[in-house]
Amino acid sequence: MRLWLIPGVVWLLLLLGCSSLGLVEQVAVVATPISTRQPVPTFTPTPDILKPLIVITPPMGETPGVIILPPNVTPNLVFPPPPSVTPTWTPLPATPTFTPIPTQTPIPTPTFTSTPFVVVESGLVSMRQGPGANYPLVAQLAPAIPVSIVGRNTLGDWLQICCVNGESVWVAAAYIRVVNDITQVALIATGPAPTPTSTPTPTPTPTATPHLYPFERAISPQFFPTNNEFLTIWVYLYVGENPFDLVEDDAAAGYFIEVQFEGFDRPNTNRELPSFDHAEWSAPPGAGNRVKFNYKYEYRPFNPPRAEWPGATATPTLSQLLGTGQWSVWVKDGAGNALSEPVTFFTDPSNRNREIYIGWRRVR
Repeated sequence: MRLWLIPGVVWLLLLLGCSSLGLVEQVAVVATPISTRQPVPTFTPTPDILKPLIVITPPMGETPGVIILPPNVTPNLVFPPPPSVTPTWTPLPATPTFTPIPTQTPIPTPTFTSTPFVVVESGLVSMRQGPGANYPLVAQLAPAIPVSIVGRNTLGDWLQICCVNGESVWVAAAYIRVVNDITQVALIATGPAPTPTSTPTPTPTPTATPHLYPFERAISPQFFPTNNEFLTIWVYLYVGENPFDLVEDDAAAGYFIEVQFEGFDRPNTNRELPSFDHAEWSAPPGAGNRVKFNYKYEYRPFNPPRAEWPGATATPTLSQLLGTGQWSVWVKDGAGNALSEPVTFFTDPSNRNREIYIGWRRVR
């Protein structure tokens, strides 16, 4: 009895030992495996709002493509940042920004420099063969005639203009107005001013009979300084011997004065009236420069207001506009016939003797 039980126990222990040693795999192969539980799919609701439409313009030539977002859409809603990175977003403008398609670069239009020119504003300005008062006089330039500048001397006080009879001439810069920049005008170097050539001794000729004029000069030109920047000539035309002892009836009436500057007429800018039949005084008693006269000549240079412009020279004064040169004065009748020899004198801006007194006596 006991011997039977012992083998049964051993058999049971053998079975348990074999299962612990992994021999039950034979049982697992035979047994039906238990199915693994499948996860329940997560329900994803369909969004009610569609994502915004993104427009990407393709690259064009050297221009890159451009991403354009619709209005009121921020970039972080369309392009979320990568994990564990906190980007700094620069908001795009709400209005789409378009990159213009490059166009052909136009050929730049060349910039032209305005031609400089001179303008005389008052009186007449001498035009000479060279840059100096010693050069021969060619002609005189009247007001409001623009003439192109083609050169200048090294000091800049004389300008070469074009043209008179096809030849360039020179004018003094102090007596004209320069329009436009002259810094690019060519510098022209000239030699010294011509010196007078010696004149051979002329062969004596018979003295011609002088022309007999009805008036002869009785009062030499007397000059008075003044601060006036215009020229005044007081004239006394009379009949008799001593002009200071004459009675009123001795004043010669109905005559005029012809005035020229450097050979060109300078008409009276005062009211032109013939000589009076009586004498008057130029100033009240006790005043300076008081002379007896019956004809008055006055020349005032025209001096209109001017705007500034780049490169303009300094505006000349009225005394400069009077000019530097010789004046000639003589008596004439209403028809323009000369009735006396000319009287000459000179002016320049530095000379304040701009009041002149001349007297002529009628002898025929």
